Amino acid sequence: MSKIIYFFSKLFWFIFLLLFVILLAILVGSNSQSVTLYFWPISGNLTIVIWLAILLSFGAGLIAGALIIWLNSFSPYRASMKLKKQVQSSTSDNTKIENDQYLEFKNSTKQSSDDNKRINSPFNGFNQGL
Repeated sequence: MSKIIYFFSKLFWFIFLLLFVILLAILVGSNSQSVTLYFWPISGNLTIVIWLAILLSFGAGLIAGALIIWLNSFSPYRASMKLKKQVQSSTSDNTKIENDQYLEFKNSTKQSSDDNKRINSPFNGFNQGL
């Protein structure tokens, strides 16, 4: 089911992009009038075709929006990295503490009567305490 949804979402965006390109081609083909742009702090002017002015303003808006989103993503990114470091350091500290705290050496001087039945293991002298 997931592959079908993925296919239709890709198909939707492809159709959307195709319609946008067709609309853009119509805009470029039908608007060939010249327009003069005056920039307020600068005393000069610029005469360009109207479709270029529209596309440039659209592109400038895209770049400004992407820049604003990118700059706003720094503080959550920084906070998540700080939290990740805290979790990693606390996890490694907790692991060390748990290994040291709960591993106790069993000091028994008693010898069991069934030494033959006892399994020889390097962990026989250790007991995990709670």
